[in-house]
Amino acid sequence: MTLKAKCLFFISSAFVMIMLSSCQTTAPGPDPAASEDIYTARGNEPGWLLKMDGKTLDYQGDYGETKIRVPAPEPRPSFNGMRHVTDRLTVDITYSACTDGMSGKRFTDTVTVVADGKQVSGCGGRPLPPESLDDTVWTIIMLDQMPVLSDVQTEIRFAGGRISGTAGCNRLSGSYSQSSNILTFSAIAATRMMCPEKQTAQEAFFLTLLQRKVTKRYTVDGNLILSNDAGQRVTLKQKI
Repeated sequence: MTLKAKCLFFISSAFVMIMLSSCQTTAPGPDPAASEDIYTARGNEPGWLLKMDGKTLDYQGDYGETKIRVPAPEPRPSFNGMRHVTDRLTVDITYSACTDGMSGKRFTDTVTVVADGKQVSGCGGRPLPPESLDDTVWTIIMLDQMPVLSDVQTEIRFAGGRISGTAGCNRLSGSYSQSSNILTFSAIAATRMMCPEKQTAQEAFFLTLLQRKVTKRYTVDGNLILSNDAGQRVTLKQKI
């Protein structure tokens, strides 16, 4: 890259970040239901959801038709896991990686619930990184240390060596190659819709990041971090 190109690159990046910081609204507070103190498990066919906060077991089964809420018992150690036993609910958590059959998303635990005598199985615990980026869909949640615009939908899809979706304004598409944890993107094509300044700035930051070789890594929560050698970073959350 020539000196002139480097200067233009850094000026552009600085302008984008200034625009984002000036337009950014205050991010909403954390959702209590998403607290790290709440253990969540879920499964399919029939759909069910279990939340445990240390005080109660809150179970919704049969796509929400069955609802059981009981005080949390003292957990018992089991083979490679823990067991929670009540009169109406028995929850077995096994510390073994589990893949959700509907979304393909991976979690740390395999969970079996017996609710009023009916047994269902599914996944729980922390999200795990996907085994491959292929056929995964993500939303952008952070640009460097700043949250994305809360009222703007983003979606980034990886499939068959191609990237597509939207970073907040236009539809984008292109191809990419991967070597170990390094991603190299082709010139990304995008539509030419006019959008508000803050959305345009958010999109420009993401597209600028992809112009250089990108390093891929995952957080302990299974979020995807893409960064380049210019210090730009984007954090994405996998869609369920």
